[in-house]
Amino acid sequence: QQCSACGHVDKKNRPDQETFLCTSCGFAEHADVNAARNIASRAVAGWAVSHAA
Repeated sequence: QQCSACGHVDKKNRPDQETFLCTSCGFAEHADVNAARNIASRAVAGWAVSHAA
């Protein structure tokens, strides 16, 4: 539900299972592609990296 273009989060960004349409910036993409972009962005930022010893 997070826009990979602007970061806006809203449940309404997913009008159906396949569609992502940002209610803030208007970015439109297949929902799975948008999710993949968000995951990749978090990985690059180190969000998905474990820092456990």
